[in-house]
Amino acid sequence: MKINLMKNYRYLLVISIALIIIGITLNSLFDTNEDFFNDPIYKFIINMPWYVVVFFVVIFAPITEEIAFRSWACKKQYWKWISFCSSTSFVAFTNIYIGIAYGLAFLSIILLLKNKPKFQLFSFLILTSLTFASLHYGNLQPKSFLLAFPQYLGIGLFLSFITLRFNLLTSILVHALNNGFALLVLGLFSPAEKPIKFENTSYKATLTNLSYKFKFDLYSSGTFHGDFIELKNYKLSSIIESLMDNDSVYYITQDEVISFRKYDFYAKQRDTTQLINQKELILDLCKLKNIKVDTIKEKREVYLLSVMDWGKIIYNEEEFDTINPLMTTTIFGLCNTLTNLELFSSPKQYIIPEKSMQNKVIAYDYDLISYGKTFEQKRKSLDSAYSITLRKKDTIVTIIRIRDK
Repeated sequence: MKINLMKNYRYLLVISIALIIIGITLNSLFDTNEDFFNDPIYKFIINMPWYVVVFFVVIFAPITEEIAFRSWACKKQYWKWISFCSSTSFVAFTNIYIGIAYGLAFLSIILLLKNKPKFQLFSFLILTSLTFASLHYGNLQPKSFLLAFPQYLGIGLFLSFITLRFNLLTSILVHALNNGFALLVLGLFSPAEKPIKFENTSYKATLTNLSYKFKFDLYSSGTFHGDFIELKNYKLSSIIESLMDNDSVYYITQDEVISFRKYDFYAKQRDTTQLINQKELILDLCKLKNIKVDTIKEKREVYLLSVMDWGKIIYNEEEFDTINPLMTTTIFGLCNTLTNLELFSSPKQYIIPEKSMQNKVIAYDYDLISYGKTFEQKRKSLDSAYSITLRKKDTIVTIIRIRDK
């Protein structure tokens, strides 16, 4: 039975547009304490090269999401099974139990309502549009997402309408245009604050936020000189962490700052009689941006890093010039690098130096521990190449928390 959607179901278009307007209105009126730079989706965007962002947002997401959540609306019966398999996989990837429940619901609609096209249509609209909207939860902060939920739901219904009225390819193109327009608006009109200038007894400083359009393929860099400090493309919490002096004591930094906005930071001596007081600078920066820094002790399972043969890894300028690929860092820096490389492991692996280990400057081959290798491979490589051992232990560690007040 062919359904003339334009004639009999025009209200679907009206409902979808109304929901989109409601979602935008709710965000505009009530999401006053948040901005886009606090949302997880912004963190994804700013940490990826522009061409990767464009591929995922404008090409990959529209194609995969439309096949998963709108292909059931195509005329051929087999598209319902394609939609069933792909959308169930989408949901199961997020949560296996919800995926099973979703799959059973979808299967029930196919089998039990095959002779009731109107009820089947309504059931697919409700199930897939609600699920499509819910799967965007990770894009925003919880409050922002609740306010924007009608908008996501409306977009799902609107794209279903497009597929029913025209075809799947048209809904993919509309989805791609929507995402591309969102990126364009972000790039052209992302809000930029005026540079903040502040000073104290030992320094003068400037903090400048970066709007998204200036940040494609922009890498972070830091320079600490006797009379100035320059940090480019840093999160606020990372600026504060970089200003902390941990040459003699190792600690784990726990970043709990919500915003993912990036900044350029520059500080110089106020005069030549004293160096920049970094503790004073941290206190002023925290006060300026409403950040709190405190220290706690906590028992955690960590890996203790030990160096059995310093001769293999201690930095030697002549050796560094002749052997590639070598990187210079410190023992504490190596611990931080290893910990950060395990960001996506579950549970996260924390690597700390053995107690009382000196923070010596070392040189090592970064390829031995780069991305793409398992943690065990990294352990074995460091042990065989440099006699660096990583031993698991439950111990009390010092944690410095950087968080919003």
